[in-house]
Amino acid sequence: PTSRVSRMNRLSYALFRENTMFHRFMLAALAALAAVSFYPTGLLAQAEKPAAPATPPPPPYAAHLKDAPPIPGMITLYRRGNSLFAELNSQDYSSEYIVLISISRGIAQGQLLGGMSWGFGDDWIWQFRKVDENVHVIRRNVRFKANKGSPEAHAVSNAYTDSVLFSLPIASKGPKGGDLIDLTRIFMSDLPQISQALPGFGFAGDRSTFGSVKGFEQNVEIEVAATYASAGTQEIDTVPDSRGVSINVHYSISKIPQTNYQPRLADDRVGYFLTAVKDFSNKGDREQFIRYINRWDLQKSDPSAKISTPVKPIKFWIEKTVPFKYEKAIYDGIYEWNKAFESAGFANAIVVERQPDNATWDPEDINYNTFRWITSNAGFAMGPSRVNPYTGQILDADIIFDADFLTS
Repeated sequence: PTSRVSRMNRLSYALFRENTMFHRFMLAALAALAAVSFYPTGLLAQAEKPAAPATPPPPPYAAHLKDAPPIPGMITLYRRGNSLFAELNSQDYSSEYIVLISISRGIAQGQLLGGMSWGFGDDWIWQFRKVDENVHVIRRNVRFKANKGSPEAHAVSNAYTDSVLFSLPIASKGPKGGDLIDLTRIFMSDLPQISQALPGFGFAGDRSTFGSVKGFEQNVEIEVAATYASAGTQEIDTVPDSRGVSINVHYSISKIPQTNYQPRLADDRVGYFLTAVKDFSNKGDREQFIRYINRWDLQKSDPSAKISTPVKPIKFWIEKTVPFKYEKAIYDGIYEWNKAFESAGFANAIVVERQPDNATWDPEDINYNTFRWITSNAGFAMGPSRVNPYTGQILDADIIFDADFLTS
């Protein structure tokens, strides 16, 4: 019947269509297999290899510290050519520093003598303060005080301020996570105001360079070979050309010591070098000045003994500049002071050594007391000391002796 034929035709068409699609799939599979067979193995492996991870960007400090190795010490420094960076942490912000300035190479004129302490008697106390994204370099006002928390202390705070010497932007976080600042602006300047002793001269940054920069656990030592320029109209006998005067300035920076040192009040009946502080909480003196004796922190190793060696003796170094023919006389002269210390209960309070010719330490370093020989045609000798302005404790002393003093 007609209906059966129709059903058979439809079935035949369905089978034909299914076979056609099957053949198409087979042809496509064969083509893909052929393509893989002829695909270069290296390219296939490259296509299957996962993408390499992206290279992380360099840390922010990398641009500042490229080719600037760290100088470890009390404060971590980084030097690159004529640039000097410091990395400050929270402990650095909470500390106070005494800054000793010396002329390590001078011009044999006025105060500009090699070996001379600069501004002695008024050494600087610095503090670093973080203000937003800057670090302020503060010179502390240490000559006025009152008991902490007292009404007088508030009055002193309102009456006397510190000095902000520099505001340095924080360049980035440093390798140790501290704040990285550029110190170049501080030291490549007339920071000691030497131009006041050289009228008509100004600091020439383009002709000044860093000398040695050293870091130690308790201090850092920075030397600048500074050039002061003028129009050249002045004549200075000891300088070949007054258009460029070179003076090496040494900075010895250390933390104010935290010890059990006990200050001693001065007595007007006896002469001393003094450290004076005006204490507005002091009711016993109409002028309210407290005067401390400048003295060494000598402590007996045996407190019960009438005469005892000190826990730490005072050590002086005879600088390698001293002529050998005068060495014994200088030894004997320094050791003569041991008689006075023995009367005060100390045996061998002072020890003396000569600085070796190969010594790497600087006479300007706060850790070394020295007897220095200078040749400035000045015909004098002096023995300035540096003290803790809060207590009068002597921290460093350097005797300078001019060769002409023997013949003048």
